[in-house]
Amino acid sequence: MSNPIVSSLSSKTRSRSAIGNFSAELPPVLFLLFFFFVFPMINMGTIALRYCLLAEACRDGAHTAATSYTFETGSPGKPSALEGVPPVVSEFASRYSGIDVTAIDVDILVTAIDTQQVTRYTGKLQQPANTQNNIYALETIVTGNLEPLLNYQGPVFFNVPGLTSPWSVTVASREFAESPQGLNQ
Repeated sequence: MSNPIVSSLSSKTRSRSAIGNFSAELPPVLFLLFFFFVFPMINMGTIALRYCLLAEACRDGAHTAATSYTFETGSPGKPSALEGVPPVVSEFASRYSGIDVTAIDVDILVTAIDTQQVTRYTGKLQQPANTQNNIYALETIVTGNLEPLLNYQGPVFFNVPGLTSPWSVTVASREFAESPQGLNQ
C-alpha cells in the first residue's frame, strides 16, 4: 500500500524542480534570443530606414538638378545642376545620424525619341538641346555608407555589412529636365 503523504510530497518536489529549472534556464535563453534574433532585426530595420532616407536625399538631388537652368556654369542666385545638387543631398543626409555620403554624381541622359536609345553624358552637352528629336533627363547617383544602430563585432568570418559593419550602397534617381536648353552651359 502506498503512503499518500509520501506520494504528494514527491509530486510537489517534482513540480518545484521543474519551476526551478525553468527559472534557471530562462535568462540564458532570453539572452540568446535577443542576441541572435532581436538585435539583428533592429539593425536591419535601421539599415532599411537609412537606405530610404538616402534614396530620398538622392530624389531631392535629382529634382534640384532637373530644375536648374544650366548644367555646369551657374549664375548668382541660380546655381547650376553640378553646383546645386551636392549641398542639397548633403544637407538632407546630415539631418540623420548613421548616413555618410561619400560620392555624388550628376549625369545627363539623352533618349532619342525614334529609337529609344539612351546616351549618358557625364559633362555638359557639346551642342544645344534638340527637343524635337530627344528627351532629356538628369540622373543623380549617390554613394554612401549606412551604419547599423547597434555596432557589435562577431568573429572574423561573421562580418555582415549592415549588421556588423557599415553597408556601402549606391542609389540613383532621375527626373526630366525642365529647361534642357541650358544643358550645354
